[in-house]
Amino acid sequence: MFTPETLDFLATNRFMNSRTWYAEHKDEFKRHVLHPLMDMVEFLAPTLEEIDDRILTEPRVDVTISRVYRDMRRAKGEFYRDYMWLTFKRDKHMFPRYPEFFFVLSPAGFSYGCGQYAATPETLAMLRQMIAADDPLFRKADKALRRQSDYVLDGELYKRSKRPDATPAQRNWIDRKTLCLLHEGDPLSALFREDLARQVAQTFRAMRAGYDLFLAATQRANELRVDN
Repeated sequence: MFTPETLDFLATNRFMNSRTWYAEHKDEFKRHVLHPLMDMVEFLAPTLEEIDDRILTEPRVDVTISRVYRDMRRAKGEFYRDYMWLTFKRDKHMFPRYPEFFFVLSPAGFSYGCGQYAATPETLAMLRQMIAADDPLFRKADKALRRQSDYVLDGELYKRSKRPDATPAQRNWIDRKTLCLLHEGDPLSALFREDLARQVAQTFRAMRAGYDLFLAATQRANELRVDN
């Protein structure tokens, strides 16, 4: 799947920062970067569709695969990235700011997980409400988090607790500005393992309870907004 040439291309392409160079080496980009990413999407698709059959899993740029170049209108001279990512979520036009699964790689490292980065304030308020009420979906997500060591709960913490009266387990979730279940790839050589896609799929399945919690909070917040 991924090889050292994958990272070499991303680093060199970013260093050259040239549309001419990229055009001359586009076949290398496809062979070392794009096609392995497409293979990863195809392998993960059944797992993701099992978790949520509305998640898009087409192995295509701008659907599940990022572009390697920036928006030229806003690039400010930096045309190419040295990192790529996969995102697995519902259609962003029909379901804006919903939770998603992701996979990111660069010469600096790789990671994957499930996040609620674009949650609205209403969704975050609903999520905190569900956690403080010890909602069954929260209990299931927290139990899944605590019984494994493959991923952690990540996200910037507030300086002061939002619910100082909550339990330590609840505050671990409530007191974050963003929430993400995250696996950090370590060592980098693990990116080149033949069973990487299988490991990612296994971790995504383990994160399902967290995704269900994020999804329910988003849906409930949207329903309240419509009712009001």
